[in-house]
Amino acid sequence: MAKIPENTDELTDFILDDVLYGLELDPIDSERLLSYMRERHEHLFGPHSTYFVLGSYESPFKYRLDDALDVLNYRHDAYAYLLATQPDLNMSDAVPDLKVKFFLHALYADAIPLILEHDTGEAVAEFGRIERPTLLDRTYLFPRALEEHFNDESLLTTRDAVRARAIELAYHAADIDEGLAALAERARDNGLSISTQELGSYLDSELNGRTPSYSGVITDSLSHLDALDQCFSWTTTEELEEQLSHVP
Repeated sequence: MAKIPENTDELTDFILDDVLYGLELDPIDSERLLSYMRERHEHLFGPHSTYFVLGSYESPFKYRLDDALDVLNYRHDAYAYLLATQPDLNMSDAVPDLKVKFFLHALYADAIPLILEHDTGEAVAEFGRIERPTLLDRTYLFPRALEEHFNDESLLTTRDAVRARAIELAYHAADIDEGLAALAERARDNGLSISTQELGSYLDSELNGRTPSYSGVITDSLSHLDALDQCFSWTTTEELEEQLSHVP
């Protein structure tokens, strides 16, 4: 894909050649595709800035997507949205509706923020799709705890900072139980009454019981985006809100 399709003929050719890889559309499906684009025209091609927000819909990770929507939609003349909230294509069973729907929205979004918290699920599949040059140019990655922001012990003077450090340990500690025990002890040294069990419960609520990680394939791509100044690590929701300011 050398450029964004500028008319319906180019768009149809792109869908057939670059998304469906030569699968033929029957006349009914072709008409449904064109009708869908006409119906979505006001949302996708209006004068506002459009933000196609990607990430995991699994709880509790979807809460961060909802927060990103709130932040971006607060901007003047902005329309931030998730794929799930867009109408379905309702084409024949031979056509992968969700895949076509994804690319129709990705092609015409002004920016594509992707919030990443682990290396499994739909967020990773979306990450693979947006690595095409035309989409990558407008993609901004927000991986959680890729970098450690709270590893300085002098910062661990508040309950929120200790919890943030627990999140980072979940991603980086060789032994999470040992790491949480040491963190709880440091918190107590600083006059904070926080137990190891409390920190473990907090991690469960934030990470749904996962032991989060990023595979080598993911970190390789993240390094690419970082070199392009399109990758911004965060640990807390407040940090994510601040990092979203990098989306133009």
